[in-house]
Amino acid sequence: MNPDTETASEAVTRDEQAELIRLRAENALLRTEKDILLKAATWFATDAGALLPPRTGRPETREPERPPKEITMTTSVRPWLTPHAHRSLVQERAGLVGAENACGSDDPDSLVQKRHRQARIRQIDDILREAVVGEDPPDDGIAEPGMVLTVRYDDTSTAETFLLGSRDETRQDDLEVYSPDSPLGRALAGAKPGEHRTYQVPNGATVHVTLIDAEPYGRFRRLVGGAEC
Repeated sequence: MNPDTETASEAVTRDEQAELIRLRAENALLRTEKDILLKAATWFATDAGALLPPRTGRPETREPERPPKEITMTTSVRPWLTPHAHRSLVQERAGLVGAENACGSDDPDSLVQKRHRQARIRQIDDILREAVVGEDPPDDGIAEPGMVLTVRYDDTSTAETFLLGSRDETRQDDLEVYSPDSPLGRALAGAKPGEHRTYQVPNGATVHVTLIDAEPYGRFRRLVGGAEC
C-alpha cells in the first residue's frame, strides 16, 4: 500500500470522527434547548393566570364596555410561598447541588446539563432569599400575594377561587395558583371586593373580572378543614 495514500486516508478518518463528535454535541444541545422551550411554553400556559375565563355551555354575551382602571406597579413584589413550597424548593436545590458535586464528566451532554443545573440553582437562591414564607397578609380583603381570591368572570358569569402566590407554588387541594405577574394577577393587584378590573388576552380580547372575596391563605386553609402546609 502506498504510504502517502494511507496517511491521507487516516487524516480523512480523523477529520470525519472530529466532525461526528461535533455534530453529536450540537444535537445534544439542540435536544436540551428544545426540552427547555417546551417546559417554558407549558409554564407560560399555566402562569398566564386564567387568560380565558372558564367556558360554559351558554353563548357568551358581552356587557357594555367599562372604562378600565389603570394600575401601575411601581415596586417589585416579593415572592410569596407556602411552607410546603419552600420545603420543596430547598429539597430541589439540595438535589441539584448533589448532582453538581457528583458530576465529573466533561462530555458535551454533561456540560449542557451542568449549565442548566447551575442556572436553576441561582434561580432558586434568588427566590429563597426574597421569599415571604407562610406569613399571612393583613385580613383586609385587599388582593395581594398570600391571599386566596374568588373572582367572577363577568362575560360568562363563572366564578373561580385561587391562591395569588409564587409561580413555584404547587397546586394543593384543587386550589389553583396564579402568579402576581400573570395578566390576571396584575389586573387584580390592590383590588377590593366588588371592584371590577380588566385585562387583555394574547388575541387582543378584553376580559372583565370582578373580585368577590379575598382572604389570607392561612385562614382559608383552616376554614376548609386542612392543616396549613
